[in-house]
Amino acid sequence: MPSLYLGLLTALCLTNFAGNSIFCRAALIFNNMGPLQYTGLRALIAASILVLLCLVKIIHPRTQGGNIWHDIWQESNWTGALSLFAYMICFSLGYVGIDSAPGTLIINMCVQFCMIGWGFMHGIHPNKRQYTGFAIATAGLIILLMPGLSAPPLLYSLFMAGTGFAWGVFSISGRDAHSAALATAGNFCRAAIPGFFCLVAGFLLEGTAEPLAWLFVFAGALASSLGYILWYAIVPRYSLVNISIIQLAVPVITAILGTIFLSEVITMRLVIAAALILGGITLAIKSAAHHKAATR
Repeated sequence: MPSLYLGLLTALCLTNFAGNSIFCRAALIFNNMGPLQYTGLRALIAASILVLLCLVKIIHPRTQGGNIWHDIWQESNWTGALSLFAYMICFSLGYVGIDSAPGTLIINMCVQFCMIGWGFMHGIHPNKRQYTGFAIATAGLIILLMPGLSAPPLLYSLFMAGTGFAWGVFSISGRDAHSAALATAGNFCRAAIPGFFCLVAGFLLEGTAEPLAWLFVFAGALASSLGYILWYAIVPRYSLVNISIIQLAVPVITAILGTIFLSEVITMRLVIAAALILGGITLAIKSAAHHKAATR
């Protein structure tokens, strides 16, 4: 894949992820949709969009004349599907009570912890500079969550942390996929099963959303399904180190979009915490890249 084309796909993918946070907040906070309804609808609509793409043959089977339904099931797995559903439900529950920028920052931090933990379990041990970088990033997260007027609520922060760990598992589970589109379609179809029960619970337990909320759900589902296809497509083309670096752009894009479209305020606490978290992660990741190059 040419580097310019890969760069454009990466930028589009990250913008989709940031936009997804904005759509979720818009539906939950400004249009009174419950998090269970949002999660269930998002899962079912995204699965329907991907099934439609399979029916019109925009998503193709792996082999000429192959069975696409067999392929999407084979390319996907329950680890990816359940981590995807866990990501969606924690995402919706968290954004009920936290702004998009700090929420995305917490997600990003926990994704890094998940991926580094996965590497550690597979024999990739951090060096001193990496430990220093993650200590700095952890200090930034502590500053962000310290009690105070501008600190996000702890409960919703924990939901965002769960979102990050689920996203890390989802990303790792997709590294071996032969087809990003087929794997994403299959994972969403599997995730639609718990999504259906989530939607039923939402209609029984939550109030009625405003009509505009449905538009934001559709936009979020579209951003999710297409964004994840792009994500699975670009993940195998980057190293684990570079993938981690690339994700650092998402909180920045989210903060900009949240300020423009949701009138969210960027506080000094958020700026300091973001600088420490992103700077610490960058130090750790670059140290890993230099160490890898030096040992060749």
